[in-house]
Amino acid sequence: MFVTSTRVTLLDIASDAGVSRATVSLVLRNVPSVAPATRKRVLRSINRLGYVYHRGAASLRTQRSHAIGLIVSDITNPFFAEIIVAIEDWLGSAGLVTILGNTSESLEKQQRLLRSMSEYPADGILICSTQGSDKKSTILEGRMPPVVAFTRPIDGVDYAGADNVAGSELAIEHLVALGHRQIAFIGGPAQLTSAQQRFLGYRSGLEKHGIEYRKDFFIEEVPNRQGGFRAMSSALLLSPTPTAAVCFNDVVALGAMEALRSRGKQPGRDFSIVGFNNIADARTGGLTTIDTSPAKLGEAAADLLLHRIRDPGAPLRRVILSPKLVVRESTAAREISD
Repeated sequence: MFVTSTRVTLLDIASDAGVSRATVSLVLRNVPSVAPATRKRVLRSINRLGYVYHRGAASLRTQRSHAIGLIVSDITNPFFAEIIVAIEDWLGSAGLVTILGNTSESLEKQQRLLRSMSEYPADGILICSTQGSDKKSTILEGRMPPVVAFTRPIDGVDYAGADNVAGSELAIEHLVALGHRQIAFIGGPAQLTSAQQRFLGYRSGLEKHGIEYRKDFFIEEVPNRQGGFRAMSSALLLSPTPTAAVCFNDVVALGAMEALRSRGKQPGRDFSIVGFNNIADARTGGLTTIDTSPAKLGEAAADLLLHRIRDPGAPLRRVILSPKLVVRESTAAREISD
């Protein structure tokens, strides 16, 4: 006796659920317009009949993989973790899966990831580019799917980011209001566009209040905790010594706070620190910071890419989020000694 195994088709499911083949297809693609009761009935039939969705075959039919490449420069930075979750949620609601790649600030690895994702092929790519690679001609070589940059702009592609200049100006405004006039800027490689913008806001904030810029008060370091620790250690050796600092990001700021504590100084009481981004560790660590809304930034980038996939010929778009100052314990009024 021979048993023949027949593959379950969409028509089989439609017949079992009492709906059209088109409705079954909509349910499989997670299209939200299907009524909940209908969706439940179709899913019940799918489970009962043992249907397995063949994504590879579907990709051949539609010429789409329903996958999006997501490339970040430093996956160990909690800022990117919040962005990644928001992007995955936003794309998931559109029936897309996310393929994550981390460059660790390596241009070679970035190019390898871009090449692999374009060959896959991903339906689109979201990218926070590596340090200094902001030219489209040096990044997007050959035939590429739609690309959207976030946090670090790339010439010639859609972009989602924060108003970094305004953010640093908010930080300076806050510190000056607390009586600080010796204010350093620490962390952030000079070749990063975001670092350049934040430094520009720092300079313009000082000028607005008639505070002379001191070149030695800009301490360039790698944008991580170790860099923040080293930068603050250097700042404390300056003469005159700064009484406050604007940091390139929250991770740098948290490292700077560690350096203060290692020297018996209390952040806020003995030295004021302002971070940038408002990651979860900033909220639990009492860090005053500039909130750039990482989750909203991720959603904005994902939405830009969905629009670009639907309309490849549309004009370039930029979404710039307005930052907000969040005051916590790491900043306080400067005590004036006689």
